[in-house]
Amino acid sequence: MSDLSQAVEISGGIFALMMATQYGTSHFGLHKIAMPVLAVGGFGYAYLKDAPTDHNSIVLYLIGAAIGALFALPAYASTAMWADRSTGKVMTRCGIAFLGVWLVAMAARIGFVWAVSDVASFRTWVGEHMMTLHLTGDAIAPFFVIWALVMVVGRVVALSARAARLRSEFRTSTTADLALAR
Repeated sequence: MSDLSQAVEISGGIFALMMATQYGTSHFGLHKIAMPVLAVGGFGYAYLKDAPTDHNSIVLYLIGAAIGALFALPAYASTAMWADRSTGKVMTRCGIAFLGVWLVAMAARIGFVWAVSDVASFRTWVGEHMMTLHLTGDAIAPFFVIWALVMVVGRVVALSARAARLRSEFRTSTTADLALAR
């Protein structure tokens, strides 16, 4: 399988999973946390278990993590979240902005691999920089997987913190309402 095919399959798979499990309005429960984290974690294990661990590769992975964190912010910000007034269940709504964030991330990953595969001047430029930095091609897939993993996990952690705050606020308001009713 070519690097481009592999990038399309992995990025497309993560994108499809995120849209299937997160897009629209739904209850934010354990399934909303576990499904994307476990799926991307599975990709992570497959691609990170044999990843190069030299200093320069680790720096590249840290850059991938930073890019993932930067993408996690708009993915988080584009997710509306509230506690249902009657049940206290935390709900989320992801729409076009959420879709856009994920499309840009997927297009960036696939675009990079396409450019390396099919644009000779870009391939030469990347190759020269990889040689200068003593990086091997084996570090590229883990870079992209770490980017996706941090993007997913960063968003889930931020949403989980917001959900905990919403649940606490709901319990506080319910307790206050009960006290007023007495």
